[in-house]
Amino acid sequence: MKRRIYSLAAAATTFVFCSCTTPWVTNTPRSAVEQYLLSATIERGVKCVDFGKFAGKKAFMDYDYFAPQVDKAYAQGVLEMQLSQAGIVITRKQEEADVIVQPLCGVLGTDYSKFFIGTPQLPIPVPNTDVSFAIPEIPIFSKYTRNAYGRFSFNIFNAADRKLLDSFAEINSSAIYNNWIILLVPFSSHNMYMEDSSKAETTVDFFE
Repeated sequence: MKRRIYSLAAAATTFVFCSCTTPWVTNTPRSAVEQYLLSATIERGVKCVDFGKFAGKKAFMDYDYFAPQVDKAYAQGVLEMQLSQAGIVITRKQEEADVIVQPLCGVLGTDYSKFFIGTPQLPIPVPNTDVSFAIPEIPIFSKYTRNAYGRFSFNIFNAADRKLLDSFAEINSSAIYNNWIILLVPFSSHNMYMEDSSKAETTVDFFE
């Protein structure tokens, strides 16, 4: 009888510890941090240009020399928003325009660097077998830096004769995100606005 009770208790314990659920997790091809970095770089580069002298004009956008970047659509949207906020009317027909705005993008990309002090990952083979295991990396100090860089230029032409009216050249912008580990304590730092615009409550659901 006792043996049966012990067996049932062992089975129940095994069931409790084994009946966990693993959520289905998927990720986008590009990380959220990468997209934040590039978005911030685009916004900073475009928003530092003052198009106010062309307020009231109708503008046709000439994207022929805009590099085929992955984030081209967002850069175009931010630029047209900046122009609209300056009082410029965006037109889709060149014959209706007073001016032509030609954006150029020489650089728009990310880079990274890593600085590490500690014990690297060490593979340990098991003698007389093909089995091996590894001691994980143990960082005392680690800094993993991700940067985004952008370089933009903007030409403003007279729509009638394509005469250059103004030029904003070599506008550089950047953004940075750091992952730190100091004495096994991880944290991050960045120079971007990443706070939620609207706050939401956190809910806790058990056994789901």
